Amino acid sequence: MADLVPQDQFDRLPEKYRQRAREIGARVAAIDAMMKPSNPLFVGETVIRMFRQFREQPGVSNVDMASEYRTACSDLPEWALSEAANDFLAGRVDNHTGQFMPTCAEFAKRARSIMLPFLSERAALRTEASKLVERATDDHKRHLIDMERQDPAVRKRVGVLVDVATAGAAKRKVLPHVRLNDAGQRRIDALKRPRQEVSKLEQTKIVKGRS
Repeated sequence: MADLVPQDQFDRLPEKYRQRAREIGARVAAIDAMMKPSNPLFVGETVIRMFRQFREQPGVSNVDMASEYRTACSDLPEWALSEAANDFLAGRVDNHTGQFMPTCAEFAKRARSIMLPFLSERAALRTEASKLVERATDDHKRHLIDMERQDPAVRKRVGVLVDVATAGAAKRKVLPHVRLNDAGQRRIDALKRPRQEVSKLEQTKIVKGRS
């Protein structure tokens, strides 16, 4: 976990953020274990598995194909190779006809696309870990500000500043809401002009075109 949060910074974190750092470290370690490169023998077994179902690539020797597969897949984990082979055999790969063996580049690209969500998650966790100290510092600052606002001396000082700033300003008089009696409401209703509803349909292009 030291590569995510240096030990000296981890020691200064509140327990809440230490626990989050531990969780991030455990998940990143699990993803790292998933990304362990496969044994070259497993690459050969995967190629043979597909070779039994697909036709040979025209003009490509089996020896050259096996060598290029081992090179292209040397850094890929076994589970990604297995899932990629499953996708090709099940016809789940776009732009693959299902007749010929996929090239090493096509196969490796499919395997890497399967790995991408885990790699993205690991990158996001590393970013979060790098910001834990900053988040803890911001939380501490907000806590100090809240504590200061609750201080009676500070509240009194702010009150004095408000009085000085508003001194001499005219105070607004708030009029109470008075409900009209029935006679007054009838006089107001009589003064209201009914709104004339004018249809705009006659002004549209469709109606004008018919006339």
